[in-house]
Amino acid sequence: MELDQKSGRWLALATLLMVLVIVYFLFFHWFFVDHASLNEEINSLNESRQKYINEAAKTPLLQEKIQQVKQAVGDNDEFLKADSENLGNAEITAILKNIITEQSPDNNACQSISQSPTQDRDPQQFEKIILRVRMRCQFDVFMHVLQQIEEHKPSLFIDDLRIESRNVQRYRRGQEQAEEESLEIRFILYAYMKKLVETGDEE
Repeated sequence: MELDQKSGRWLALATLLMVLVIVYFLFFHWFFVDHASLNEEINSLNESRQKYINEAAKTPLLQEKIQQVKQAVGDNDEFLKADSENLGNAEITAILKNIITEQSPDNNACQSISQSPTQDRDPQQFEKIILRVRMRCQFDVFMHVLQQIEEHKPSLFIDDLRIESRNVQRYRRGQEQAEEESLEIRFILYAYMKKLVETGDEE
């Protein structure tokens, strides 16, 4: 009889435990799961908010540095006078044309075949104006052109210089055929404007 009472107690406890488990899953489990998920979302939002706060705190410093750079640039003659891409392309093209004309009054000695404006694929601090240039010049004339480019203000820069030698046949009335050696020249010419590259932080 005493054994039956003990068995009955254990059975009652087991039944109560099962009931509690069922009640938990039916009425409380979803609450704790949703609560944990909500905590994760809150933590994520707090992290995002702190990130934006940190970025916003940097904005005044960036604006101050930008103004300092602009003041430092001032009337520096190392830069093009143009303040737009179209004007910059026109200015650097005119500069190159003037240099060639000054160093070679005779078009046969040196001439620019083409100048193609090109987009800057890797912008840095200041906006860059780029020309792809193709020229045909005699060696000594081109050396003078190079020297003028290096000494010019605003500053001009050359990259990816390629030179090929070629013979040019010329005819003059009443004279024998003359053959002259000239250079086929290709290079990238670029200069900078006094405009900082725009970024999202300048808003």
